Amino acid sequence: MRSSAENSKERAVDSLEQIYAVVIALAIAQAIESLLKAPASGAVLGWNEVKIGLPSLVALLFTLVPFWHGMNRHLDRCYIEKTESVKQVALLLDFATFLLEAALLFATAWSLRSGLGSFMYLGVLLLVDSLWALISHQIHFPGKKSHALRWAEINFGFIVGGVLVFAFPFTHQALVLMTLAIVRSIVDYSVCSDFYFPPQ
Repeated sequence: MRSSAENSKERAVDSLEQIYAVVIALAIAQAIESLLKAPASGAVLGWNEVKIGLPSLVALLFTLVPFWHGMNRHLDRCYIEKTESVKQVALLLDFATFLLEAALLFATAWSLRSGLGSFMYLGVLLLVDSLWALISHQIHFPGKKSHALRWAEINFGFIVGGVLVFAFPFTHQALVLMTLAIVRSIVDYSVCSDFYFPPQ
């Protein structure tokens, strides 16, 4: 029989997951609106105007999916599945960080047609996530290997790649940044496959 403390912890984790899911849904809706409608008039845009924001949209979707999936798995791993003692204050850190990350995803969706501006939001998102991952690793898995540490390493590598793309302007920067976002998610799922899809 489960204790009231375990039930309370599960309810807290579930509430955070639901809040994050709502903001993610809002970000997707905002992305579609940003891509298809003119900001001032609300008129539906033509193909030539829509395609400007397509690389940003693809990058957003490829980033959003592993972030949402990873957040849910992190909460389950650290607060539901973990048998060792858990520092409850860590849940507040996770809540604040995931709320900030969801806001950055929404900002990316809102700025889809701003050219490279939306990619800057994604870069800040990766930086925030990397810093949080390093702190989270020390809280939950000190002295061990963890998914959080792997996330930080992956993100830092792709932050460097993104900075280099911004530092040397060329014609197809948006397409290269989109490709980086896609590759980052592929690497994330490949390196952390045992975390995302744990064996039964």
